[in-house]
Amino acid sequence: MKRFLKACGFLSKRIYSVLNTLPEDFGRRVCEIRLRAGKPLSLVTFDGCMYITATGRVTGLITSGLFTVSKADVKESFNRICEYSVYSYTNDIASGFITVSGGHRAGVYGTAVYQNGKITGVRDVGGINLRIAREYIGCGEKMMNEVMSNGFCGFLLCGAPSTGKTTLLRDCARIMSDFMFKKVTVVDERGEIAAVSHSQVQNNVGINTDVLDGYLKPYGILQAVRTLSPDVVVCDELGGDDDVKAVENGVNSGVDFVAAIHAVNADDIRSKPSLCSLIKTGAFKKIVFLKSGVPCDVSEILDIGGDFL
Repeated sequence: MKRFLKACGFLSKRIYSVLNTLPEDFGRRVCEIRLRAGKPLSLVTFDGCMYITATGRVTGLITSGLFTVSKADVKESFNRICEYSVYSYTNDIASGFITVSGGHRAGVYGTAVYQNGKITGVRDVGGINLRIAREYIGCGEKMMNEVMSNGFCGFLLCGAPSTGKTTLLRDCARIMSDFMFKKVTVVDERGEIAAVSHSQVQNNVGINTDVLDGYLKPYGILQAVRTLSPDVVVCDELGGDDDVKAVENGVNSGVDFVAAIHAVNADDIRSKPSLCSLIKTGAFKKIVFLKSGVPCDVSEILDIGGDFL
């Protein structure tokens, strides 16, 4: 609940005053807070979208009299997310999201501003989607015991959005660092794993863990291999061709990888050429699939054999 309220603190005072009164058990289940100017405030939970009535009651029904987000709410929330220094977050805004203190991720959209054929910013912000980052110490212990039952190995975490991939990666880094005595490097491109804020790591990723915050994955992996001599590199959302090349270089240098990708099953991986190339690097010996709609819950663990593809 503390993480939920901290995330809410980046929103307008009017919205915060409403969210601050929600029941604690409900606040724990919220994974996204969606602001759309002129529309009802939407709270996305694992049970579906919920709304707040004018009297502060939570409802799953779209009725009249729901708490509505104003343009002023969106503007104030946007400025608070940018710490009242929009210019400092130009690159983040252009990429479509801003990671704030605590690892919470604010997706921002509006009217795109182009320069030389590339999006350089967004004006007239019309909506914000604030994803709540959770830290569940110990959530990866059972899974790690199963994956590592025959010795340490690199593996992939696979699942649909909101299945807990990043949360599990965070705890895996902690376990490998503190209990398997591995030198771990987290390449945290989006700042969601370790949640570095003003040079301080806010999430527990382990004592023996180095964090490369904001590095693009290919550069971060290369930097880690060259300068930090890691036993294992942890990163989120692999999939691009440059990612594959970086992983391959890391494997050739004797580094193991623990990473997450967007895939719901083995056939989904086989249908995507870039993910097939990732498997062929040899960096991963097992694949862990997570259940949809249930955070951090494993549905299947597969060995990557020669006939997988």
